[in-house]
Amino acid sequence: MIASEPTLKCVIAWSDRRNLCSIVEDAMRARIPPDSVLRLNDDALIVDASNEPAEIRDWVRSALEDSESVLVFEFERWSGYGTGLDSRWLMRRGH
Repeated sequence: MIASEPTLKCVIAWSDRRNLCSIVEDAMRARIPPDSVLRLNDDALIVDASNEPAEIRDWVRSALEDSESVLVFEFERWSGYGTGLDSRWLMRRGH
């Protein structure tokens, strides 16, 4: 089976009781190359992967507790501004 081309996905997870940033990042880095994961802040990551959003959601969901949530969306158009955004990382992925 030929893998589809990687696309950018944003992964946002949140909890009222604990910080999920490392938990979600570890779940991503265990399944896709570490250089394909970019942490934006304590709640959000961008991943460059050929996996479907639902598959990535399930990876994160398996590490969450019942009261916690995750949202994964795929995008190919973006616009950003500021030194807190790693534009070079994003530009290497064809944008």
